[in-house]
This record gives sequence, C-alpha cells and structure tokens, in this order.
Amino acid sequence: MGKHFTAADYVIFALLLAASIGIGLYHALSGGRQRTTQEFLLADRSMSCLPISLSLLASFQSAVAIIGVPAEVYAHGTQYWFIGCAYFLGLLIPAHVFIPVLYKLQLSSAYQYLELRFSKAVRICGTLAFIFQTVVYMGVCVYTPAFALNAATEFELWGSVLATGLVCTLYTTIGGLKAVIWTDVFQTVVMFAGQLAVIVVGVHQTGGVSEVWRKVREGNRIAALDLNPDPTERHTFWTLGVGGVFLMLSLYGVNQAQVQRYLSARTEKEAVRSCYMAFPSLQLSLALSCVMGLVMFALYCGEDHSDKLATSSKDAMVIYFVMDMLQGLPGLPGLFVACLFSAALSTISSAFNSLATVTMEDLVKPHFPAMTEARATLLSKALALSYGLLCMAMAYFTHLMDDSVLQVALKIFGMVGGPVLGLFCLGMFFPWANATGALAGLGTGLALAFWVGIGSIVARGSGARPLPAGCTRTAPRPSGLHRLYSLSYMWYSAFGCFTVILTGLVVSFLTGPMKEEDVTPGTIYPLMGKLVCFLPEHLKKKLCCVTPLGQTVSGIMNKY
Repeated sequence: MGKHFTAADYVIFALLLAASIGIGLYHALSGGRQRTTQEFLLADRSMSCLPISLSLLASFQSAVAIIGVPAEVYAHGTQYWFIGCAYFLGLLIPAHVFIPVLYKLQLSSAYQYLELRFSKAVRICGTLAFIFQTVVYMGVCVYTPAFALNAATEFELWGSVLATGLVCTLYTTIGGLKAVIWTDVFQTVVMFAGQLAVIVVGVHQTGGVSEVWRKVREGNRIAALDLNPDPTERHTFWTLGVGGVFLMLSLYGVNQAQVQRYLSARTEKEAVRSCYMAFPSLQLSLALSCVMGLVMFALYCGEDHSDKLATSSKDAMVIYFVMDMLQGLPGLPGLFVACLFSAALSTISSAFNSLATVTMEDLVKPHFPAMTEARATLLSKALALSYGLLCMAMAYFTHLMDDSVLQVALKIFGMVGGPVLGLFCLGMFFPWANATGALAGLGTGLALAFWVGIGSIVARGSGARPLPAGCTRTAPRPSGLHRLYSLSYMWYSAFGCFTVILTGLVVSFLTGPMKEEDVTPGTIYPLMGKLVCFLPEHLKKKLCCVTPLGQTVSGIMNKY
C-alpha cells in the first residue's frame, strides 16, 4: 500500500502543532506570565467547569483509545462498549467523595493528602508510584501517534516521536496548566472532527448505515450482554461494568493529572460540575471509537491488512483503514492523524504538568522550604522539560511490546493505579487505619499486582484471539497459577485496591489502630453517616454506637 499524505494533509497536521504551540505562547505572555508556581501548576485556581470537563476527557481519551478501541471492536466485537456502564459510578463517586475531601484541603498535589492522613513516608511512596505509572504510560502515548504517522507517511518513526514530545514539552513548559487545559479544549474538537470524518466517509463507502449494520450482524460483531461471572474472561459485563468502575476511580478519583484539574477550579461546585459535564463527552467519545471499529469491519469483514503497512502491530488495521478509505480525499488523512496527535498531545502535556507538580510539591519543597517563588517556578518548568525527554525515551520500549496498545495502557493503570486507589480509600473510609498499615498495604498491593500483571505477559494467559467472521470461539479453561495469570486486566484495579485495603486494615489492627485525636481534621469521609442518611436520627445514633466504624466516624464528626 502506497503512502498517501498530500500537501493538504501536511498543512492540516502542521496547523495543529502550530496552534498548540500558539496557545502555549499566549498563556506564557498573558496574565501573570507563569511567574508563580500557583499559576504554572494550578492555573491560579481560576478555571471554569467547561474547559476543565473537556480537559478531563482529553487527558483520558488518548491516541491509545482512538486507535486501540476500534482495533478491539474490529477483532473482538462490541463487548468493550459495556465499559460505558462504568462511567456512571466512575464519575459520580469522585464528584461526591474525592473532590469534596481534596478540594477543601486546598492541596497542590493529591499525595499531600497521604501525609496529612498518614505520614510523609506514605506520601512519598504514593508519589513515586504515580511517577512510575505515568512515565511508563507516556511511552505508550508518545509512540502510538508516531507509529500512525510513520505508517501513513514517509515520516521517520523516531522523528515523529521527537516531534510529539518536543511540541508537548514546549507548550507545557512555557504555558503551564492554563495552556495545557486550553490546548486540551482545542484538541478535543479536533479529535471529534477527525473521528466523525472517518465514520461518515466509511459509512458512505460501505453503502449506508443499513449495509454496515447487516455486515456487522452477519460477522457476529454485535455482542450480547455477557453475564459470565468468571473473572478470567477477558471482557464480560462484570469485568467491564464493575471492574471498569475501579479503573475509572483510579483515573478520575485519585490520579494527579485529573485531581490537578479539580483543584484548578474556581470553586468546589465548579469542580464537581466539571465531573458531571465530562460524562456525556466520554460516552460520545467511546461511541465514536466503537462505531469506527464496526465500520472498519463492514469494509474488510475481519481480514487483516496490517502487513501492507510493513508492521505486525495489532493496531495497524486502523491506520490502514483510514489511509485506504480516505485516499483521493486530500486533507482528511491529515485530519485523522491530527486527531491522533491531538489526543496524544493532550494526554502527554497533562502528564508532564502533573509529574512536575508532584515532584515539586512532594519531593523538592519539603526539603527546601526556604526556596524563593521565582526559583521554585523555574525548577517546575525544568522538571516539566526533563519529564518530556524521559517519556520520549520510554517510547522506545513501547514498540517492543506485543499486546495491543489499549490492553498495555489499561494494564499499566490497573497494576499501579489500583493500589494507589486503595491507599486513598483506606485513608478516607477507615479512620482507624494507620501509617504502618498504609505502607504494608501499598507494598503488598503493588507486589501482587505486578506478580499477576507480569505473569500474564509471560504466560500469555490473558490474551484473546480475534473472532473469525460469523463464528464464536471456546478456549480451554486455565488452571493453577495460569488461572491467576489469566485474570482479566480489567480487574487489576479492583484486585490491587482491595489488597491494599484488607492488608492495611489487618496490619493497622495488629500494630494499634489510629486514635481519634491523631486524625487530621478534614481527611475522613463520613461513609457510615452517608450510607445511613435515610434513617431516622435515633436509629443513626444507635448504629453509630454498635459499630467500630460508626463510633469512630461519629466521634470525629462531633469533634470537628
């Protein structure tokens, strides 16, 4: 298959990069000119809910999703679409549990909460876990659009990696969080435009909506509601709709990239509203990606043409589909590649900014309390630049992975994000949990999550072969350790979260539960009080007297 990029495609692609840098320059030269850490890292806490909500979407909706989800639907059908069910609780719980607690504490880093609730050691461990997770994930995010550009044009792969990383690093370093959020808004519009263009042209070339529907039905790509409770099944309603809730909570509840956006809001109400406004955007984005996979199938009926792009990547079919279908329509291939780069730039810039924030607030400032504001701001910019270069290096290792980019990305989030989510839940919901229990829980959670995650890669137990058109597949059930390694990657977050909570509670009881007077005010979420809010007052008091959780929460609420 020949390369199809025309001059119009290159112009559209160049305009995207230029506009992103332009937004960064505007915010570098306007307002306070990024002279304070408050402006550079938190946008002066002046953002409204609309740009924050679109930025929340853009941070999560990376090029990994735009390429990975259609490839998943093309190969395995629409079962993955059920993850949309997880978006309800995945955004509702952060809006009413995590945001109120974190916003009222007026933090800069989400991991400052861990020091207030437990100890400095727990805070540092949480920060290091986030840095590791994000740097590895950024390698996937940088590589994915670069691979697409290389497959679609004559542009050198590592030249693409360099271009992506440098553009992101530049506007993040000079424009701070304001530039990141407003470029996210612009890039979200480009993302939707690129996906819509591909879907409209694809449906037209297939022969219309009815023809697409007929082919995907005959090809067995419309998945029924699969209620199989087996946790080793890769995608079922339970793995996606329930396991996906924990993945969403680790992303939208305690991940610094998202928490930083909540903290940049003018008020707590604006932060909560941004969570609600992100919901329809996320559903639309998921729908567009899934429909794109169905249109692909209607055109090629499950055949694999990725070898025509001189690559064995499982995700290359999406690029082939775009370049094959849009040839003869100058500008549209460029628009789709710009769509991919928009998704990547928004995710990567969010990561650079949040990495700089946690490193500055959690690892540098505590050791240099007398540092001047000017020096702290300069160091924050240097950190953003350094992380940009590090993430470009990580992109090299991504192309060595054999899984689809979607599965690799979600495994990374689950293996690290799940235990970190468990750490926050342990602190917010269990007042007697202590620092020793938190450290033991996090260590155990990470160890088990990596054992299962790496074991699945080695054993290849969690992989799934594509469905042939018009038929289903039964696989032999794994046993022993292979069954554990075959745990669906969508359960990794829940597995890590509950491991941390259970281990943390046991160790806390064994080492002496934390006393009421030692708990920092504002760090506990009154879970018991919220769960029994519908009961009469006398029953609430009675319940609080007969349960340890009720007694502790009641005492803390009365005291503070």
